[in-house]
Order: sequence, then C-alpha cells, then structure tokens
Amino acid sequence: MWEIGQLQLRVNRSDISYLRFILEGYDGLGIVSTLEPISAQVVITYPLSRKAPLVRLIHALRREGVIKEDLK
Repeated sequence: MWEIGQLQLRVNRSDISYLRFILEGYDGLGIVSTLEPISAQVVITYPLSRKAPLVRLIHALRREGVIKEDLK
C-alpha cells in the first residue's frame, strides 16, 4: 500500500484548472482537490515516493505566480 501525503495551498482562483491540468500531465504525481473554490484553497494528495518532484513543480508554479501560499 502507498503512503500518501497532502499539501494544502492557496492558488489564484483562475488557475485551479491549470494546476489540475499540469498535475495530470505528470502521471502519478498527485491529485488536486478543491477545498474552497471562493478563496481558491486546494489540497494535493500525493504518494510520498513522489514528493521530491512534486516539490520542484510547486516551486516552479510559485515562481510562475500560480501558487500564492502554503496553508499547512
């Protein structure tokens, strides 16, 4: 069984679909779920074995301006 982790983030509201699209392109990297659509809070559920590439992608998306802040 896989061990999983979660990252809660706030993104630009208009970029929720973009974030989903990007993560779908990285097969098995993570799944995006919207916690609060108005404030654009999302959670990414991911296998712990894929944490390093996910963190690199999150940093790139933060530099791009898609991700506003980490929530947890």
